[in-house]
Amino acid sequence: MSNVMKNIILKLKNNMGKIVLIVLAVLIIFSIVHNIIKNKSTETTNSIKNVKVIKVELSSLSTDVNYSGKLTAKEEVSVSPKSPGKVKTLNVKVGSTVKSGETLFTLDSDSLQAQLKQQQASIDSAKANLNKTKSSGVEQQVVQAQQAVDSAKISYDDAQSSYNRTESLYSSGAASKQELDTAKTKLDSASVTLSSAQQNLSLIQQKIGPESVAVAQAQVTQAQAAVDSIQSQINDTIIKAPISGIISAVNIHEGEISPTATASITIIDLSSLIIEANVPGNMLSKIKVNQSIPVTIPSLSNKEITGSIETINPDADSTTKEYLIKIKVPNSGGDLKPGMFVKISLPDETEDNILTVANQAVKMENGVSYLYKVENNKIKKISVNTGLSNDEITQIISSKIHAGDNIVPEGQTFLNDGDKVKILK
Repeated sequence: MSNVMKNIILKLKNNMGKIVLIVLAVLIIFSIVHNIIKNKSTETTNSIKNVKVIKVELSSLSTDVNYSGKLTAKEEVSVSPKSPGKVKTLNVKVGSTVKSGETLFTLDSDSLQAQLKQQQASIDSAKANLNKTKSSGVEQQVVQAQQAVDSAKISYDDAQSSYNRTESLYSSGAASKQELDTAKTKLDSASVTLSSAQQNLSLIQQKIGPESVAVAQAQVTQAQAAVDSIQSQINDTIIKAPISGIISAVNIHEGEISPTATASITIIDLSSLIIEANVPGNMLSKIKVNQSIPVTIPSLSNKEITGSIETINPDADSTTKEYLIKIKVPNSGGDLKPGMFVKISLPDETEDNILTVANQAVKMENGVSYLYKVENNKIKKISVNTGLSNDEITQIISSKIHAGDNIVPEGQTFLNDGDKVKILK
């Protein structure tokens, strides 16, 4: 009997463990089902989501292509004296700002100044000799003799005309032989008087010789030319700036002889700079001289300025097959420096009357572009093709998208196709 009871008790203990396990399993299942029902209820309550939308627009879109370039000085001038000499004064240093016409440095001119004094003495002597020649009376004799020649020539011309007229009258019987002889005598007399006056003038001119006014005047002119030549050399010892700008190089020192192989001073004009950039041939049809070009300066915190195309080289580089273009940029503030690298944006493609949306509205998933369109308060997830795009908008190519459609621009990750939504105003 006792063995039978022990078996019964042992079986009850084994069954009790199973009963506990079954009860626990039921409780777990109940809890899971309860949570599912509760979550379902919550989802039903919160199934309508609030979204913002933007409109699909019909617009034009242009794209740009960026190229790198380098800033160079628009004008750079090397300054050297015409002739080497000892540097007497140096008025500038690297970085100095100069204006056109400002004295940069001077050369020693002591020997030239001495030569100038000698030549000035020579010109004073030549002028004194000229004055002496003029006051000697010889010039007056020449003038009087020339006047006598002129008067005799007039008398001769009158006698010749009178003789010709009388001869004509005599031939027609209107004048006598005596009248013709008288006219001939007057002509011969006038001829002798003219010849005598001409000979007298010639004799006076021959007597003048080296003391003539012409020779004295030539001596003055020659002396003045010598003075002018030396003065020009003295002026050349004062070297001035040919342009306004900034001194970029100084290769001379006071007391030294100015170099002949290198420039003494270099000046660069930084009022405006030139960007040199190389572009492929397919860009030439899209740009032109004087066209405005956006420019970005990375080294100046991506400062943006506008330049203007100054030249387009018609010949391609033999190695790169690219074309050099030069873009002029203003530099009134002086921030730009030669050697800085820049980025220029050149126009590439343009499309008109196309569907566009803001770039953030296009959602990429597994290499496919999607738009989340709101229609009848529901989300329609539509795959689309994209065309041109710039920093702001993208071209949309799809028969399911039209101008004016409402598109969700943000939060697409939390939306699914078919979700109910409410558009926030």
